[in-house]
Amino acid sequence: MLNIKWKIGAVFISASLIAPIVSLPWQTHAATHTDKETAASVTQSAKHAYIVVFQNGIDEELLQSYGAPIKGKLESISAVSTILTEEAAYKLSQFPSVRFVEQDKTVQTEEQYINPYLAKLNFPPITDQNTSYYSGKGVKVGVLDTGIDTKHEDLKIAGGASFIPGASTYNDDNGHGTHVAGIIAAQDNDFGIKGLSPQVELYAIKVLDKNGVGLHSQIINGIEWAVQNKLNIINLSLSSEEGSKALRLAVDEAHKKGLHIVAASGNHTDTTFSEDQAVMFPAKYESVVAVGAIDQYDKHPNFSGSGPELEIVAPGVNIYSTFIQNNYEFQTGTSMATPYVTAIYSLYKEAYPNLTAQELRTKINTQAKDLGAPGRDVNYGYGLIQAPKRIQQPKAPKNLTYKILSNGKVQLNWSAIATNEEIRGYNIYRDGVKISSTVSQPSFSESIKPGFYKYEVTAVNDGGLESSKSAIETKVYGVFPDFKSSDWYSKYVYELNANHILSGYPDGKFYPLKPITRGEAVSMIGRALKLDGTPRATRYPDVKSSYFASGYVATMSEKGLATGFSDGTFKPMQTISRGEVIALLDRAYKLKETTGSAKSFKDIKSDFYAYNAVQRFSAASIANGYNDGTFKPNHPVTRSEMAVFLARTIEESN
Repeated sequence: MLNIKWKIGAVFISASLIAPIVSLPWQTHAATHTDKETAASVTQSAKHAYIVVFQNGIDEELLQSYGAPIKGKLESISAVSTILTEEAAYKLSQFPSVRFVEQDKTVQTEEQYINPYLAKLNFPPITDQNTSYYSGKGVKVGVLDTGIDTKHEDLKIAGGASFIPGASTYNDDNGHGTHVAGIIAAQDNDFGIKGLSPQVELYAIKVLDKNGVGLHSQIINGIEWAVQNKLNIINLSLSSEEGSKALRLAVDEAHKKGLHIVAASGNHTDTTFSEDQAVMFPAKYESVVAVGAIDQYDKHPNFSGSGPELEIVAPGVNIYSTFIQNNYEFQTGTSMATPYVTAIYSLYKEAYPNLTAQELRTKINTQAKDLGAPGRDVNYGYGLIQAPKRIQQPKAPKNLTYKILSNGKVQLNWSAIATNEEIRGYNIYRDGVKISSTVSQPSFSESIKPGFYKYEVTAVNDGGLESSKSAIETKVYGVFPDFKSSDWYSKYVYELNANHILSGYPDGKFYPLKPITRGEAVSMIGRALKLDGTPRATRYPDVKSSYFASGYVATMSEKGLATGFSDGTFKPMQTISRGEVIALLDRAYKLKETTGSAKSFKDIKSDFYAYNAVQRFSAASIANGYNDGTFKPNHPVTRSEMAVFLARTIEESN
């Protein structure tokens, strides 16, 4: 009997066809003998397993007289297991010492019914599912229907609500909702059936009464409840030939908020598409996934709604699932196809948690197995829904490099991952902390103060799985407009800038040829040695605590690394000479042993105060002098020269 065509006013009817309860082909029953004598004559010589139970102790002699070998003793009940002909068993049972004789029957474990459509729907083999495949875990699914049997042993309900007047609970008093729920989420145990997504959070939203009928307003109530309770997917195995502006508004608003709405296309009486055979409401609305049915031969059955709105199909003929009163039943209809789609949607949601509702919908439709006419058609939509393949961890990005841009930003570049890995983007880490998520292009740049940073890049696929990290150590420095990176001193300036030893001026320039002062030189060396540079009073009257380098002047003087003049002043604003810089560096650093030879400069005599220091620093190739053989010890040191002297000294020191 077709249920869908019966309608009163603006009501919904469950979109299923009534099917009688039948025995499964794998169920077996013990044979019974209706004619004992005939059976005995046929099987008189055939031997079977029996249990012989005695009144008071086992009579082994009696057993031997009937050629009954003792296969095992059952002491607690004074019995044995043995092999007998039917005639011998009967005669034994007549002895007063024998309590009774019965066949030793076989038993077996109760197994779950295996859904015959799993392979067709792209599910992995059963042996692979328990350990590695998706199960809908973490996904919240609502069944808007006649409720769900709250006492069914094969179903686990997380919660729900009833919007049917007089029905205070969401318990199923019809059976339709329970059947739908089992297809989605029957538990993975040793009995009954296993739903396609047994670990979803299942919610029973009762919007149809005991006759499978409901109003538009009740459906809207159920949808609103699903949104308020942050459900991910709702199943509507119901349909109506009449639309509703209010219902359309409700499904559209729910869709905008990310709710997946899966509905039955409705049941009809023939396969010829016409306006009368169109997809019904609410499946007809664009924001709803319209589901049609196929039979076991992947054919369009004579009841499944057709039309351009049809989006996808699933099995809907003779589907075995849970039923009320802890039973199971076969049913047919688009109502049965719809929960197949809902369940597989939950698997995709688990597999691809970062996709938007529309992105997920597009992916599912793209993965469907095309049936009927090529492409989307009125009878099959995009085709037979397919379960998602197990997503693998993506490969790590390769060829990670970096460079400092002219605007001072650090830029990372790497090779893009092959598109067949479904890479959603790349995560960027700096010193172990994620600073950017799902960057779409294989490049990233940022402005950051000079320093040394470890950057790591990972690839992230649509399933949210992240690759191992590709790492690179970077040296970030300021880029100054008044010299080029090709200038002989540039790498030394960049090195000290990255180490926070020197910087430019407020106007952004470095002024590489500007003579450096004594105060500037001492502050650079003090920062390089990581000395206390806190501004404070000094022993020198011309170095006030307000002077930017007062802390370093004080500390280096206290340590004997810097000295003033005979008049007691320090002269911090006076330019420092080449000889003075070498003397300062010689006191501050102990150089490594070197095999180089000291150079002889014609303008430095052995009695020069920094003679030995210049010898050591020239042997280490820190201070090389000029092409004319002079050192020019009294010549002012420029900022670029100071950077070279200090950077080389740090490199050559212990």
